[in-house]
Amino acid sequence: MDFVNKVRHDEGEALTNEAEEEPRLLTIPEIAADRGVSRQLVHRIAQSDPEFPTPVITPGSTRAKYPSDKVDEFFANRTIRPGRRTDLETKKRQEDPDADNKD
Repeated sequence: MDFVNKVRHDEGEALTNEAEEEPRLLTIPEIAADRGVSRQLVHRIAQSDPEFPTPVITPGSTRAKYPSDKVDEFFANRTIRPGRRTDLETKKRQEDPDADNKD
């Protein structure tokens, strides 16, 4: 308990936490573990998606950390789009090798 809160408490005022609780800061590997995805995927999203939260650099550390509340909000609002099915293109090329040259 800091001195100001102790004095206020002793004077009969309610003891409250005036400073809001700061969100937990997560590294990319921690975000990946929480989400069940690879750290490479999280790193790629952080680098390419402008909506991803901005990193916080804490004193004494070189690692970028991200506020957990902003990360949760980002993933809650993120639309997942499926990738292109390259396996079908490969199969089609194997069946008809001249298909790409017909155009």
